[in-house]
Amino acid sequence: MTGGEDDGAMLKRAFDLHTAGDFAAALAIYEQLLEEAPNHPDALRLAASAKRSAGDLAGALVLFERLTAEETVQAEVWFNYGNALADAGRFADSIAAYQKAIDGGNRTAEVYANLGIAEVGGGNHHAAIAAYHTALGLDPRHKTAMHNLGNALVEAGDLDGAIDMLRRTVAVYPDLAEARYNLALALLRAGDFAAGFRHYEWRWRTEKFPARPRHTEVADWGGRPYPGKTLLVHAEQGLGDTIQFAKLLPLARSLGGRLVLQVPDKLVRLLSRLQGFDSIVGDSEDPGSFDLQSPLLGLPQRLQLTPGSIPVARSHLTVEPERILHWRKALRLEGGAKAIGLVWKGNPNSPVERGRSLAGPRELAPFAALTDVRLIALQKLAAGMLERADTPSGWKVGGLDFVLEHPGPDFDAGADAFIDTAGIMANLGGVVSVCTAPLHLAGALGVPSVALLKTAADWRWMTERTDTPWYPSMTLCRQTRSGDFGPAIAAAVDVVSGWLSVQR
Repeated sequence: MTGGEDDGAMLKRAFDLHTAGDFAAALAIYEQLLEEAPNHPDALRLAASAKRSAGDLAGALVLFERLTAEETVQAEVWFNYGNALADAGRFADSIAAYQKAIDGGNRTAEVYANLGIAEVGGGNHHAAIAAYHTALGLDPRHKTAMHNLGNALVEAGDLDGAIDMLRRTVAVYPDLAEARYNLALALLRAGDFAAGFRHYEWRWRTEKFPARPRHTEVADWGGRPYPGKTLLVHAEQGLGDTIQFAKLLPLARSLGGRLVLQVPDKLVRLLSRLQGFDSIVGDSEDPGSFDLQSPLLGLPQRLQLTPGSIPVARSHLTVEPERILHWRKALRLEGGAKAIGLVWKGNPNSPVERGRSLAGPRELAPFAALTDVRLIALQKLAAGMLERADTPSGWKVGGLDFVLEHPGPDFDAGADAFIDTAGIMANLGGVVSVCTAPLHLAGALGVPSVALLKTAADWRWMTERTDTPWYPSMTLCRQTRSGDFGPAIAAAVDVVSGWLSVQR
């Protein structure tokens, strides 16, 4: 204690600092109290909360573990401990903590909503749906439960139910950008491009959207003809998104004067062979003067795109001839040699990575049963994952009981993305890939391709279909059970076998 101040006064002073957001000052007082009384329950509880709010998750968990080691633990402590465990990605432990909070009498909508979030984190969407329903039974307008129930229904395969729930959420909370954005994704999955792309404009207002608005000082193009003017179309999201939506550039250019395309620097070389623009610049370059601007994924809404009005061309991208010749010789693909390219992993840092990648290249072993066909990895790999081999490139993927050739450690190692990948793809009988940028590249090149998709696939693949209007040369093979790519891979093997029989 300081200056005769008792524990209660110190605790109140610390709590006032805590609620004002001065976590460091509050923690100094909490820690002083804990030096004098190490098991002070209120100081422990509030210090754990302050550490979590200050970003010291590990420190918060240590204090919560001390609290919950006591014989008598308040339900509120279990709830807060569950929140910290969920923040740490320890979803099974978080679920157990929430259940103890519920068993201890904390049966509020907030507890059940957070339990639902933890169940989603653990991959149990049906349990999450039950938790969200319980929360809404206690509070029918609970924002988190309403919104997250819609998202969980998508993952569980109930798209109609998801759309209904997200529409209800938007009706109650019309300014909830995340609900608008997720409603957009659900509508797009259902093939409702008109409503879906309209709501998709809310992506810019969501907290975790990976891109930020650009060029907003210039008028937004609304989709009307722009003769005599210059339109800047700028990429906004992943490399695969850029490759896919570049297919719409000729439609946008047909409505006006000049069109300038701005893309990530690493894509300029690859996309310079596209049709539909007058000039192309990288993100680090000055695009020059322009009258109107549009983000690339805003084109569908501005062009009033429908699934039936996506351009039907089999390909919208070509490959540098010298790259085709280089890899034809380097991999000895002359004379009609049969080979397919394989991609099993997406960008691990992508916000859509969860569930879309295979566990590893071993899952591709069924393709080795195909006769008279070479398997070539189109995956950039660290040198430690490669082995020297008696293959045309001299390399293969290491640690496998079948031969999966690799172009070598210098494959696409330069500043320009996918130049080598495109050159190899142009020589192959086909490509099999999970949902990542090389899959879009294969589709854009018109190469026969198979997409291996998780159960709740990205919106662009819609639902149930085995084809896609975006890429006429592509076949979609979907999981039949979440987390299990086995049946999808078996279906892909059958598709590839059909290609090879035609090519012989």
